[in-house]
Amino acid sequence: MVNQTERGSRWCHSGGEGRWLVAVCGSLLCLLTYSWGYAESSPPKEAIIEHLEFLGYECDQVDAGIRAKHPSKIHVYVTYAFGGIRMQTGFPGKSPHSDVGSRYLVTNALGKQLSVMQVYWSDEGNLFAMAWMPGMYEKARLALFMEAWDHDAILLRQSYDQLKPFLNEERNDSATEP
Repeated sequence: MVNQTERGSRWCHSGGEGRWLVAVCGSLLCLLTYSWGYAESSPPKEAIIEHLEFLGYECDQVDAGIRAKHPSKIHVYVTYAFGGIRMQTGFPGKSPHSDVGSRYLVTNALGKQLSVMQVYWSDEGNLFAMAWMPGMYEKARLALFMEAWDHDAILLRQSYDQLKPFLNEERNDSATEP
């Protein structure tokens, strides 16, 4: 039986051509994977805008994403990121140095209930919520994702009384871009 050290030394002492071939093939594979996965252009946003407008959102294209406002739901900012669709929103917060322990207890308890949304505090004390769906737009998948987002948004709203001490009372008229 060969132990791990012996295996490693056999590999290191094998012919230089073998190592060179493995290194070149590995580098080429990394390069191809990177260029295919991240260099492709983002799909058109029109399908997502149409979907969100069907759900009652008013949409604007801004920078790299879509700002979507709704009369009764949390406003969101939608972008393509890391091979998928990312939704995020934010709320202005108070000093991050005030009652840090309680601040994190509230968001940690909330995070245990959420299905797709992640909540976190920025260094400036603002509260952000984000969710990511892998893959590009497909009507049925985005519909399910939006249902889960809406469910989590309801839980976030229900936690307002616990979050209120850490948030500014400013009205959030637009989705905040982190």
